[in-house]
Amino acid sequence: MWLQRGESRVLSNFNNTYQDMTTLAHELGHAFHNRAQSKRMPLQRVDPMTLAETASIFCETLIEEAALAGTPESDQLGLLDASLQGPMAVVVDIYSRFLFEQEVFSRRPARELSAEEFCDLMSASQRETYADGLDPSTYHSYMWAVKPHYYSGDLSFYNFPYTFGLLFGLGLYACYLDGPDAFRSKYEDLLSRTGMADPASLASDFGIDIRSTTFWRSSLDVIRRKIDRFVELVDGGRAG
Repeated sequence: MWLQRGESRVLSNFNNTYQDMTTLAHELGHAFHNRAQSKRMPLQRVDPMTLAETASIFCETLIEEAALAGTPESDQLGLLDASLQGPMAVVVDIYSRFLFEQEVFSRRPARELSAEEFCDLMSASQRETYADGLDPSTYHSYMWAVKPHYYSGDLSFYNFPYTFGLLFGLGLYACYLDGPDAFRSKYEDLLSRTGMADPASLASDFGIDIRSTTFWRSSLDVIRRKIDRFVELVDGGRAG
């Protein structure tokens, strides 16, 4: 919660679990973002949804990577499983919902769609995004019926900012790994300006081209390294 006098309040349950630790890191990232913006005028502190998660994703990633580096190999599999759940949902599942909504909007001007058609479109979207990574019998064809934002006229493509926000934060983390000292000198200033420019303009001021696939691939590489390590540990366990 942001207070006008430039302070943040974080209310979080904590039961000494890994999930609670990463959740707290996420919320402290928001608090750091608030602090970075404290010198700006109130209207300059209103972030678009695409950038509101920047610091929280970055902080959460720092903690996850530190936890993994400091954990014995025998316990790393559980940490990786937990840390991959979020990106899997955001990058894969939310993308399926984006494709579904896109297809609905393309068809709706011609006529109304039936519930059966909605289910078919949702299953087709999940098939396209999950490919052979998900048993078709587990598709959630009624996902469209249980997500309330589909029924709000001002929340179209509501999920897209979460995917953008996750990958933007991970892309910044990749930039940090490439040059920690240079990154630190610019990071807080970038956060202070997230309510003052569109994402592409803001990033370009810091030498980041988000219109280039290179940046987004570096974001996905952060996730890919975890997946590769997860597979390595699973295969090692089978061999043992």
